[in-house]
Amino acid sequence: MESVPVHRHDFQEFVLITKGSCIHQFKDISMPLIPGDVFLIPPHEEHAYVVETPVSMYNCQFYPEQIADWWDGQFGGLLNDLSAPEDDSPISPADLNRQQIIHLSVSDAERVQMMMEIMRQEQLEQGFAFQQVKQDYLNLILIIIFRARLQQYATQPDRENSSRDLIAVAQKFIEENLAERIDFSDYARMNNISLGYFRAIFKSATGLPPVEYLNRLRIVRAIEYLKDDTLSISDVSAAVGIYDANYFSRLFRKFIGYSPSEFRNQVHK
Repeated sequence: MESVPVHRHDFQEFVLITKGSCIHQFKDISMPLIPGDVFLIPPHEEHAYVVETPVSMYNCQFYPEQIADWWDGQFGGLLNDLSAPEDDSPISPADLNRQQIIHLSVSDAERVQMMMEIMRQEQLEQGFAFQQVKQDYLNLILIIIFRARLQQYATQPDRENSSRDLIAVAQKFIEENLAERIDFSDYARMNNISLGYFRAIFKSATGLPPVEYLNRLRIVRAIEYLKDDTLSISDVSAAVGIYDANYFSRLFRKFIGYSPSEFRNQVHK
């Protein structure tokens, strides 16, 4: 896929990243996207993709009012939730909330990708009742997204300003100390809160547990470092706070779908 300049459309667009990484520009925010990220773009909203490294994605474009009479009751709220702006809490480079991105589990992402591929084949072959088949699969996909969103934001402790400020400070701490070993137990203890409470308010604010948030940010930062050929894979690994290059390679492949060396080779093709 190549970069796509700022554009808008009159249909709903569903996007699933399946391999690689790109930058999504939406709501005045530039957000790195990785495999498993899924989001819905409402009609008439401007957005763009900046592609500097290899990326694969599925796009599904549809008009909600045309696919089912019961759409509004079942999914209207989901679309409104996913497209509504968040509050004015601080924006972090790894914060998914402001673009309403949901990160699917590996199994859910594989299921959605399989169903998207079936929908693509139905569109190409246009056999008997192909429109109905596409609609049914789209409904199933949106149910999976809705369930993932409920799980991702299931914990909603009281979001007072003090809690929000604490998480903003924690995000800054993570971003400024990626090259260090970060122990969230110690961090919670230093702030006089329990680890369980810290995990709960962090997940509520960012949509991700602290460790997953940290790993995501490390991989996103590693993508930038891998563009520099003077850095070895071990150098890149250490620069993002992972001191076992083999573990870093496994984690990178898990997130991006390529090993670090494969990814670097693709960048320079």
